[in-house]
Amino acid sequence: MVLSNVDKLESTQELLRSLAEREKVLVIAYSGGKDSTVVLDLAIKTILNNNFRNKIVILHGNTLVENPIIHNHASKVINKVQSFLLRRGIEVEVKICKPEKDRTFWVNLIGKGYPLPNHRFRWCQKHLKIKPAEKAISEVQEGIMLLGMRLDESIDRKRSMLKRIDGFKIGYRGNLPVYAPLAYWTEEEVWEYLLEEKSPWGEDYFEVIRIYKEARGECPLIPDNKASSACGSRFGCWVCTLVREDKSLKNQIKHNQTLAILYEFRNWLINFCNKPENRTGYNRKGKYLGYGKGTLTTQARKQILEKLEKLQEDTKMELISREEKDVILSIIEQEGLQTKQNL
Repeated sequence: MVLSNVDKLESTQELLRSLAEREKVLVIAYSGGKDSTVVLDLAIKTILNNNFRNKIVILHGNTLVENPIIHNHASKVINKVQSFLLRRGIEVEVKICKPEKDRTFWVNLIGKGYPLPNHRFRWCQKHLKIKPAEKAISEVQEGIMLLGMRLDESIDRKRSMLKRIDGFKIGYRGNLPVYAPLAYWTEEEVWEYLLEEKSPWGEDYFEVIRIYKEARGECPLIPDNKASSACGSRFGCWVCTLVREDKSLKNQIKHNQTLAILYEFRNWLINFCNKPENRTGYNRKGKYLGYGKGTLTTQARKQILEKLEKLQEDTKMELISREEKDVILSIIEQEGLQTKQNL
């Protein structure tokens, strides 16, 4: 295959070969996105082409409120990869990083009354992503970790990576050295690879390409002649409130009307939670913050739960688990008992 800079592919392949030859365990962070897909592809091909016997650990984050399109895609790929590697006699372990049952998005929001995540209070990242990943990584005793990070993803990403990158190494996660095999690749080179290559398990990558195309909206990525014009989108939680407008989800609505209902609920939730009358004025420690601030009132939290359950019924999707609901109701009930005792 031809990249705009073949040296980058060769240097990445050489890096992975030397790491796989030296390390018994390769931990691959796989999100379902384009960059982590290429890393997963190249790592597996490295093992197969060199007859290595490494153990593969696939690390996948599931916040339980993931964009359903990319979540379903990632789950299917992980299952296929796992089956393929086992058939080839390669040891593989899949670690799904989920928040603790008392720290999920809905338990924090509805059960504990947390305000929606914002740029000053990003509680979602800590409880839904960072902590679950740290726990999973701590369970891996040896090896190295591979991330699909690139310098040209954004100005902030480049600034952050340049502070700590040494060749392809970008520091540690727990006790694991972390490498970014695609650090110097451009987005166009990533797409060229996915357009031209097939996965080790025998499939092309047009599904992940299609997902990005639909999320971007009008995108020239996949014309009939396979031109390699770059196309990028970011996927996150469908209920994310850290962005003013979820453009990826909004564009995907054109191809999946179920997402329109999720998008409508997300916008309703933002407006509802920001209404002053739906806030207690106090934080969970009892400190007064002012009118229209603080945790959500008990009544508001019950309304959100009721509307969420209706949404789940309408979409036929599991948006909140029975376990989460039980935790939520237990918290609300306990708060009610404490209030009565204080009267």
